[in-house]
Amino acid sequence: MTSKGRPGVARMKTWIPWCAALALLASGAVAAQDAAPPSEGHLLVLNKTDNTLMVIDVPSYQTLATIPVGREPHEVAATPDGRKAYVSNVKDKSVSVVDLVARRVTRTLRPDRLDVPHGLAVTPDGRHLLMTSEGSRRLFLVDVARDVVLRSVTTTQARPHMAVTLAAGKKACVTNVGSDSVTFLRLPELRILKNVMVGKGPEGIAVTPNGRWIVVALQDSDQVAILDAGSGAVLARLPAGRTPIRVGVTPNSFTALVPNRGSDDVTVLDVLARRVKTTVRVGRRPGGVVTDLKGTRAFVCNNDSNTVSVLSTSSLEVTRTIPVGAQPDGIAYVPAPGAGRGARSRTRASGT
Repeated sequence: MTSKGRPGVARMKTWIPWCAALALLASGAVAAQDAAPPSEGHLLVLNKTDNTLMVIDVPSYQTLATIPVGREPHEVAATPDGRKAYVSNVKDKSVSVVDLVARRVTRTLRPDRLDVPHGLAVTPDGRHLLMTSEGSRRLFLVDVARDVVLRSVTTTQARPHMAVTLAAGKKACVTNVGSDSVTFLRLPELRILKNVMVGKGPEGIAVTPNGRWIVVALQDSDQVAILDAGSGAVLARLPAGRTPIRVGVTPNSFTALVPNRGSDDVTVLDVLARRVKTTVRVGRRPGGVVTDLKGTRAFVCNNDSNTVSVLSTSSLEVTRTIPVGAQPDGIAYVPAPGAGRGARSRTRASGT
């Protein structure tokens, strides 16, 4: 009998191609669901106990590399092109130079009298790196192209700690934990302009997007000081949690995020209105904080939880927790190539 006399066979022949098409469509849908979202940039996270630098994709949060650096790394800063990073290693009295493309250490800087290296800040033009030396009260200026120290200066202030650049990289500020002050410098001369008393135990420091105000975390008074970037005058003091340790400012607003190591939370400030917006609970003993290029997410290292909290800057709540290494602290954000079009295309680090 022909298929014309067997209607069931004819229907089956018509049905099989449709099944195949549906199967292909279904497999494509599954593949689309499984595909990682396009990369917006990378997080650079330092693990103090593991002596490593982790490179984590955003927003998939997949670990792309774990790079050995020096002993007890504390702070990390990347160049504006995202190709190189610097890591201060406290126990090694050194600074690791990391090739972020090859994902390996290419050089180790050990200049004379570098003792307890800590704060790092790369100028916006990518030409210079400012780094602090707590133990020797010295500040160093490094030529980024050659990775050599151009000059250094000894300060009268105790424990120069964190550093940030301002005025398009022509000036810089350094917090001095032991002297309750902030040092203003001119770059690239590395000339000390003045020391301003700000309050007890200044630690973290950041500058608002318009360059007018400097926000300083005062760990020994549980406060945040807002300074005039030009004169250095203290304009306001706002309450924080216990032991405020770092400051991050969103790039497109006047929101400052202050991790409080003693109370396991983040104080969110409106710098323009001079008020506390809210407090967000994160992991144990939070430290470094940074935002993405658009300012939609903030990332907070939790030292004793071995995690990074992802904080939505719109809802002001933790949306995700990323497992990392032991005692994460220093953190930076490197945007994907081209991500800065229409925005300020630069890397961000804890304090910028």
